[in-house]
Amino acid sequence: MNNKKYMMLFVFIFPTCVFSADEEDSVPVFTTPWSRLFSGSEAKLSTAITYNAPLSHQDKDVPISYTESETKNIYNQRVFVSFQYSPLSSFFANLTVRAPLQDINRYRTDFVYSFGYDDWRPGTFSLVYSNYGDSNKFFPQEGNRRTKIEQGMITAAYKFSLPDSWNKNILIYPSDSLTCQIGYLYGPRYYSLQENRTRKGKSVLLGSCGYTLKHHYFFRVSTFFYPDRSQQQPWDADYTYSIGYVSGYEPGDLSISYSNYSGTRYFWRGDRNANFREGSISVTWTLPF
Repeated sequence: MNNKKYMMLFVFIFPTCVFSADEEDSVPVFTTPWSRLFSGSEAKLSTAITYNAPLSHQDKDVPISYTESETKNIYNQRVFVSFQYSPLSSFFANLTVRAPLQDINRYRTDFVYSFGYDDWRPGTFSLVYSNYGDSNKFFPQEGNRRTKIEQGMITAAYKFSLPDSWNKNILIYPSDSLTCQIGYLYGPRYYSLQENRTRKGKSVLLGSCGYTLKHHYFFRVSTFFYPDRSQQQPWDADYTYSIGYVSGYEPGDLSISYSNYSGTRYFWRGDRNANFREGSISVTWTLPF
């Protein structure tokens, strides 16, 4: 079974730099999407719940027992429950449990996790390990492991502000913000679909920018470059993008967004595809406790 790495690397995800007339009201950007959920909370332990639904039906490998699976074309609605522990400022560990809302059984529930140092302020670095593999299972099937930590990604990134002269010509309102980030990702191991085996040493370069409008609306895009093109798998995107609304930045607030982390391709490539219908809608509530 291939272990897809949906590298969620857009402004939602990386640590960022924010240039704004009012930094407290801009949407922070982090290296992982999960740490962003809790950016308004000073609590050491934070939680959030998300309803996630794709725009179209998808073919999914659905486990039905300890030894058997079957491919189904389903509308893959899920609920995410996220827990984050931040013992010190910008240091964090996150676990997100993902449960299906149809074809429910214990073999389908999975999890993703990340930990590291992630600061949204400009002029700072981040170092984060994340594992978003589909094969992280609480109840793995026969012959599989609960998680493959060596197939996670290590991300080193730098946040920076754009020059003031640029922002004057780009920002629509003085209170808006523009965020950017550059980084490098390394995966000790990764699954190669072409060779049907696990290989060593995957490298990816990334660039990310995002625009926050009137403190609450945002658009974000990240681009990726694979120095060794053979390492890019069909599910590895050339770019990712997201648009949405955040009601506020404290526990108890809501957000709604459309995001696309699927295997998008630039328009000049032979297999070009924006994969809009492969994206999903998410509604998140940061729990007030």
